[in-house]
Amino acid sequence: MDAMTDTLPIGPLQEGIWLFWRLNPSSPAYSMPEIFHFDGDFDVKAAEFAFNEVIRRHEALRTTFHETDSGVVQVIDRDPEPVSANVVDLRGLPAAVRSERLQSALDAASNEPFDLSAEPAIRLTAIQVSDSRTTLVLIAHHIVCDGMSMTVVLDEFGELYRSARRGTPPDLGPVPPGYSTFAKGQLAALANGTLREESAYWRERLAGVTGSALPGVDHTATRAPGALDTCMVSLTLDDELTEALSEHARRARSTPFAILLCAMNVMIAAVTGDGDQALGMATSGRTPEFARTVGMLANMIVVRSQIDLSHTFAATLEEVSLDLMDAIDHQDLPFSRMVAGLHDTGPQPGADVVRMLFSAGAAGGLKLGEGRLSEVVARTAEGPFDLVVDCDISPSGIALDWEYALRTYSHEVAQGYCAAYQEVLAALLHQPDAPIDSLGLTEILARVAPLPRGDAPTSAAVPPVAEPDRSADAGLTAVEEAVAAIWSEVIGVPVESPHDDFFKLGGHSLLASQVVVSVRKRISHTASLRLLFDHPQLRDFVSCLDV
Repeated sequence: MDAMTDTLPIGPLQEGIWLFWRLNPSSPAYSMPEIFHFDGDFDVKAAEFAFNEVIRRHEALRTTFHETDSGVVQVIDRDPEPVSANVVDLRGLPAAVRSERLQSALDAASNEPFDLSAEPAIRLTAIQVSDSRTTLVLIAHHIVCDGMSMTVVLDEFGELYRSARRGTPPDLGPVPPGYSTFAKGQLAALANGTLREESAYWRERLAGVTGSALPGVDHTATRAPGALDTCMVSLTLDDELTEALSEHARRARSTPFAILLCAMNVMIAAVTGDGDQALGMATSGRTPEFARTVGMLANMIVVRSQIDLSHTFAATLEEVSLDLMDAIDHQDLPFSRMVAGLHDTGPQPGADVVRMLFSAGAAGGLKLGEGRLSEVVARTAEGPFDLVVDCDISPSGIALDWEYALRTYSHEVAQGYCAAYQEVLAALLHQPDAPIDSLGLTEILARVAPLPRGDAPTSAAVPPVAEPDRSADAGLTAVEEAVAAIWSEVIGVPVESPHDDFFKLGGHSLLASQVVVSVRKRISHTASLRLLFDHPQLRDFVSCLDV
């Protein structure tokens, strides 16, 4: 071993990510980009100082990975050479060209793969858009940085940048324990039998399991070569639904996350007709000792539940909450060891055990102390899961980000599912003590998120809704024309018939929120999301407004 490096075996939580990278070395699927527009006087030298100090404080960020005769090892550089930021200068370009080049630069910085065997798995890019705007891309590979770690990285980077600008020492605590300490503890627990009970639990719990997901459509042949293959659609629950969810959580002595998870299980069961649900969920293995350690400390567990649509949502939530707590109680066993020996023998162990992740995301952000920062959603490349849903639950509201693989879902289907989820959740919370199969969920799903063509209907699905008879159209009334103009403005397509359906025109939950706000301001204060979801056709919606 070199005197300036430390070597240890790869951590159990890193094994699956390493294997994916070895099989897909050019894939950026496990990259974690954080993108911010900064308006103000940006200091590249201060940013480089902050970046290198963060790397110096956290050994995971100065680690490379290597295959040896005894297995995969990680090599930690004790005294790394300073790393320069990648600077892209677009300032001399015409405005139209600059905008196009900015998006190209963002895509390149967000999706450029890491060579985990040759370079530390973190990178900083500064794109100089104009003299007063700089776009930052701070990206790390998941093998060295989980979601909670990224919040630490952003927090420390911001403080170090501010201190460099002030010319004063940074206000940071002591360097936390390194990732090697955490990994060695996990390896020791696996070797000495500490996790024997967890192993027995998962062998029994995962017997015969097949990962659950909302059904999609295979349209691989229609994808453009080299296209970015993962897209995102976001859903922010309206205030009324958020309050209903919080109130039900208090009444049921449950948590908002358990309710969101249970609603997703119910939705999948209603679409597929399969009550055996198994969703992946990211958990944190952080004890107080490792609260600010940067590394791959997040594990994945499988929450498996039996969903019977003849039962009430209240009873179903109670069972799902118990399943969730049981899985969390046994979270210490690394996922790679949970799935060891299962029937899945493919190149990516556990691929048939987890097709969809449903987790609570980590909250964090960047503060540079001057100028103005705005965060940008990154466009990322295809990952190993069909669908990943991150729930951001905070005092200010509840939002869900749906990242979906285009190998499985079209944009229309994904947006339809996202809109349908909010409607399904509202129906469940409105009548939690009624049998689930009496709430009309399959009708909601058939209308808002129809199954892709070629999918055979299941016992839970309903026949497609017949198209309305348009022969009697008599043109639009004045109010309908005003609402149609708002729909067209928001969705970006013409709205010409009284029978035009908001969601079939391409509308979804976020656009629905914009429509409702505009209709309230310009036409009627009685417009609501519930009204639009219940009456998505133009004439039906307008007829329910008090004007």
